Amino acid sequence: MSDDEHKVARSTRYAEAYSKGYHAGRRGRTGADNPYKNDSREARAWIVGLFEGRMCQLTVVRSV
Repeated sequence: MSDDEHKVARSTRYAEAYSKGYHAGRRGRTGADNPYKNDSREARAWIVGLFEGRMCQLTVVRSV
């Protein structure tokens, strides 16, 4: 397996955890909402997603 193939396999392995964290970040959740075992790779992927999701956080728009 080449380095590029290894990176793709590794990145897709934790894609679900990252996605869940990203959506949690967009919804304004905190790190305490992480559903994965502490200090696991899934937990780390979730946290990365959380931080990136916070950059695009959803806001409520109210009409006047």
